[in-house]
This record gives sequence, C-alpha cells and structure tokens, in this order.
Amino acid sequence: MRRDKGRAPERLASLPPDGPLKFRMRMASDPRLLSVVRSTVSQLAAVWGFEDEQCRRITLAVDEALSNVIRHAYKNRCDQEIELNCQAHSNCLEFSFVDRGEPADPSRFCAQPLNEVATGGRGTHLIRQIMDEVCYERLPEGNLLRLKKYLPGVKSKT
Repeated sequence: MRRDKGRAPERLASLPPDGPLKFRMRMASDPRLLSVVRSTVSQLAAVWGFEDEQCRRITLAVDEALSNVIRHAYKNRCDQEIELNCQAHSNCLEFSFVDRGEPADPSRFCAQPLNEVATGGRGTHLIRQIMDEVCYERLPEGNLLRLKKYLPGVKSKT
C-alpha cells in the first residue's frame, strides 16, 4: 500500500460482523524474515489508522519482541517455528507470538538498567514504553507474548 507524505492513512472499512480482522503468519525463527514482518506490521498499522510515527514505533516493538524470541527462546536457531497472530479490533491492534522455545524468566524482563552503558538488554523497556499492554504467559503448548496498541483517542479498553 502506498501513502502520500502528509496524507492521512487510508483506514480499512469497518470490522467484519463476526469479530476482529485476523492475520496469521507461521515462520521459521530466521532473522532474515524480520524485514518481512516489519513491512507487514507497518502496513497493517497504517491501514488501521495509526499515524506514521506510531506505525514506526509499533513496528519497532513487534520487531524487538520477535528478535527476543529468536535470540532467547530459540538461542538463535533458525529452524524453529514462531506463530505471529495479528488482530485488528475496532479500538486497537493486537499482536501475539507463540513459540515452543525456552520459557522466559519474567523476573529478568527489563533487567538491564536504562542508565547502563552496555549494548542490548533494553528491548523489553522499548516494548513496554511503546505498547499499551504487554502480557507474557507460559502455556502447555509454549510461550505466549501478547502486545496491544490502542488507537489514539480511544479511552475504552476492551
């Protein structure tokens, strides 16, 4: 989808009567696919009504979350499966990641202090700063990370 600079994004039509608009990707844990996901997320955010800066920030948060799955849950193995589900609700975009890698330790989320000089370790800070809701769960079938971003001006969170 193409947008002219300075022009408002073309908003998708209303939701289907049976619920949110859904998009699912199953992909290998290969970092070369990150650019494909970034492009998809950016376009989805744009057509759902987010401004350019918010689209970039949402894309950054999703990219960071996916990179963390590859790096930490799968220890940089490129041959594992990650499922990314995107749902466009009337008031928000929701992204959920399912992997079957090593479970995350929630006590280590945001473990790297922001004032430290070390590179890395700040991804979870960024994700939490950008997204409105961040939820991690360990399920019998694997790890689930859910990120939500509400449309500007939407007060009601469902």
